[in-house]
Amino acid sequence: MTTATFSHETMLPDASPKRRASWWRGPRFLVEVFDGADEALDALEAVQGGMTSNGALTSTGFQSLNWLTVLYEELAPAQRAMPRLVVVTERNSGEVAMILPLVIKKKRSLRVARFADLGVSDYGAPILGPALLSKSRSMRRAWRAVRQALRDVDLIRLENMPAEIAGRPNPLLSRAGIAPARNPGHVLHIAASVNEFIESRGEGFSTDFVHALKLLAKEGQSRFFRATTPEDIARAYSVLEEQQAARQPVRERKSNSTEPAFRQFYERVAMDGSDVEFGYLFQLEVGGEAIATLFGILHEGRFTVLRVGDAGETWNDIGPARLILIEMLRYFVDRGIRDFDLGRGEAALTASFGALEVPLFDLIVARDLAAVPRATFHRVKGRARKNQRLRAFARGLARLGGG
Repeated sequence: MTTATFSHETMLPDASPKRRASWWRGPRFLVEVFDGADEALDALEAVQGGMTSNGALTSTGFQSLNWLTVLYEELAPAQRAMPRLVVVTERNSGEVAMILPLVIKKKRSLRVARFADLGVSDYGAPILGPALLSKSRSMRRAWRAVRQALRDVDLIRLENMPAEIAGRPNPLLSRAGIAPARNPGHVLHIAASVNEFIESRGEGFSTDFVHALKLLAKEGQSRFFRATTPEDIARAYSVLEEQQAARQPVRERKSNSTEPAFRQFYERVAMDGSDVEFGYLFQLEVGGEAIATLFGILHEGRFTVLRVGDAGETWNDIGPARLILIEMLRYFVDRGIRDFDLGRGEAALTASFGALEVPLFDLIVARDLAAVPRATFHRVKGRARKNQRLRAFARGLARLGGG
């Protein structure tokens, strides 16, 4: 796998030079912009390396250096997206206030700035530094500086943001243009042992679990394990893809996870992440047959489930997906990890585990008159999810703004 470096000349022909550091100075905040995979990742690594234990960066796993490295190097070239890192520093103290890991893409005639998502990240969020943006005036000034630094884009579209980032308030939620996101996240905390958790889910859940274990025992020797060697990771990941593809209707099989760039992305996260205790790939086998596979990432004491696959209808009575989730919980609770994120999908499965819904938010800001209809449409569409009377208006704006 190769590392690609982008420049405005190759990705967005009419944009300005590759790196613009200290591009705009406000009265209180300095904004630096780093364009291209190498520049952006070097800048983030330098900022992170200069932090003390009392002033560390705060982010979700999807804005971590481990995740962004693979995303910027693998997915951005395939999608012709230009990596951009925006670093906001408090001018007097020199402390980092906020970092925005972005990609710049063309959509029709508009140049759009988004979080570095590209179809693989459950959450978008700023990376928070030690300089607090708790006061509304401070955040207003910082955001004004960011918008000035992004004046080469037509639309700012920051989606699927949680209200809190590792316990700290997300300052972007105070900005004009916020609307509810389409789907919530799902989080789970295991306060005691996993056995006590199973009992707490009620008689039906615990009875079904015991029954599944009995059925499993009849099928032969079972084994739950984490794939750690390159060979085991490659084999387990290949099985995961087959399991998920078999579960999809034929009309839906051309999805992100089956395209070559996405396969390379996930496999590299699994391979490289395993070495630094970031990527975890688990498998549940019975008699040598893999009946379930689970892949996720561990960041700042929270494990996030990314993908779950099982062997299909033959094993439906056992419920392999539920079993591997429970074994994953045991694995991490035994190692002191008690917070889990089950992501934005698999609603039925997350409900059976009692996962709490976490509302997410989108921030849509037009930077050009041509982007106003699209920004207005997305805001109205977000609010229409809570207010059915706005749906007709949203459909009208969709025709005007092109979706």
